[in-house]
Amino acid sequence: MSYVVAGLEDRIDQALALGALQEALQLVQGALQLHPESGPIAYRHGLVLLQLNRPHEAFGSFTRAIRLDPLAVDVRVALARAYLGLNDSWSAAAWISDACRVAPTRPALWLELARMLAQQQRQAEVEPTLRLGLSANPQSHALREMLAELLLHARRYADGAAVYHDLVQQDPGPAVHHLHYGFCLEHTLRLEEAVQQYRAALALDGQFLEAHIDLAGVLWRLGDFAGSLRHAERAMAIDPQHPYAVRMLGTTCLQLGRMEEAEAHLRRALALQPDFPVATVDLALTLLLAGRFDEGWQVYQRRWSDRSRMTRPVFFDPELEWQGPVLQPLAGKRIMVYAEQGLGDVIHFIRYARVLQADGATVYCVIPTQLVPLVESIPDLVCLKPHLHLEADYHVALLELPLLYRSDVVQRSSSAPCEPRYLRAPMDRNDQWRDRLKPWAGKLKVGLAWAGHAVHPNHHNRSMALSQFKDIIQLAGVQCFSLQKSDGERYTDLGVEDSQLVDFTAEWADFSDSAALIENLDLVISIDSAVLHLAGALGKTVWAVLPPNPDWRWLLEREDSPWYPTMRLFRRGYAEPRSAQMARVRQALVELLAARR
Repeated sequence: MSYVVAGLEDRIDQALALGALQEALQLVQGALQLHPESGPIAYRHGLVLLQLNRPHEAFGSFTRAIRLDPLAVDVRVALARAYLGLNDSWSAAAWISDACRVAPTRPALWLELARMLAQQQRQAEVEPTLRLGLSANPQSHALREMLAELLLHARRYADGAAVYHDLVQQDPGPAVHHLHYGFCLEHTLRLEEAVQQYRAALALDGQFLEAHIDLAGVLWRLGDFAGSLRHAERAMAIDPQHPYAVRMLGTTCLQLGRMEEAEAHLRRALALQPDFPVATVDLALTLLLAGRFDEGWQVYQRRWSDRSRMTRPVFFDPELEWQGPVLQPLAGKRIMVYAEQGLGDVIHFIRYARVLQADGATVYCVIPTQLVPLVESIPDLVCLKPHLHLEADYHVALLELPLLYRSDVVQRSSSAPCEPRYLRAPMDRNDQWRDRLKPWAGKLKVGLAWAGHAVHPNHHNRSMALSQFKDIIQLAGVQCFSLQKSDGERYTDLGVEDSQLVDFTAEWADFSDSAALIENLDLVISIDSAVLHLAGALGKTVWAVLPPNPDWRWLLEREDSPWYPTMRLFRRGYAEPRSAQMARVRQALVELLAARR
């Protein structure tokens, strides 16, 4: 009997394979009459009906087959197909899920379930499905690959890096896996490891355009400007019309201070792909760094098209966004100014609140909480705080104000506020910190900040090792104070006695304490960080230790700042070691000490 059934199954399968559906239907119907209790025959009957686009009838045959063989995995999959034919994708997913339960060591079932869930927009279930599948099939390359891609596209880079690590360990062959692994590492700030993966991708495929582009984008962040340029040029050679390759070459030229080349490449990238937010911002930064402020601010206004990086506040209303003093005079109006980027940017541009007030506006601010007490030192300015309700006639992003007032700070125009001092520490805190610093009366009190936040793209170029400040810390007649609120990570590489570098930062509640301490110092020496802006905004004598590729606001070549009259800039050349730069800072400090004597 079983041999007869098996023979019928083979004949039906052959007919199906040849696409002879009517012949297969006749065979299976005859077989059902002879063997009505055969689950495999009922299953094949359903397959034939499904291929004949008769899903309702196929569903009946599959239901009969599963009753006859309750553990049949293929019948569960077939039932899912029938449900799809009936436009019931949720029931289809349920049957595939049940097939996974019955046969958990079949990776293809987990893959099919994950794809089906994704198609149904049931994103929250996709990852658990893949992880369950991997736990039952730890050697499944396909499941691990799908999970890695899911995490990459979800921008969960830390989780993605862990999965890609296992993926390249399992199979180091595909260059694209090294590329994506490197991308995840880059976005979790593991830059050196990212470089290794990009190089591994290129070792497998020297013409891998995306790997050259991504490697170029990381190398300049690590100070390898020549290497960055080399790979950007290689990407351009592979495809001169690729907008991302053209943009990367422009960005690399920007980091090298080759302004005309940077502008030309970035404009061409935008000609190739007009909707290219990253290239737009890079072009704006190029123009601003070159001192072409009016044009630079106009280009920079287009940064809002990058919705993945730039978000408006919840209260944003396009109809209330202020259009400037000409179109919408501010006399008697209330305007809400909102922060959009880092703490240093808020300190830098909050000066425009005074300009708005001078135009007759009542100014409110929405800024990070830790800056509120400091910013409210501007007379009549009110910041949003818990339980405080504010209503305004207009609102405006803080970095829109230079454009709306057409500021050209290089020329010190009247619309470019350049006050020696526009922020103050609260008087009570100022007095408190003056008392704390009395033991060091008679010494030159110098505040030091040597490392910024790692999330900044130029973090490794602008941060300095604390050991580079050693000769300053040990200089006779100088007492140094730490202004380094973060731990400085690897840049705090020097063990210094508390008496040499006094650290009160653990006692700071907010930026008012930072400001009050700085107010009572004689000098601040800082890398490009919020501390630098804070000292400048307080009108304190401040020396900026800048990398070869400075932020746009420090412009090029000059030793002073058009934004902060009390600031002096110490630039480092591309071929100049940090020690040589700091030797110049120390010499200036020696001269300052001599002048004070």
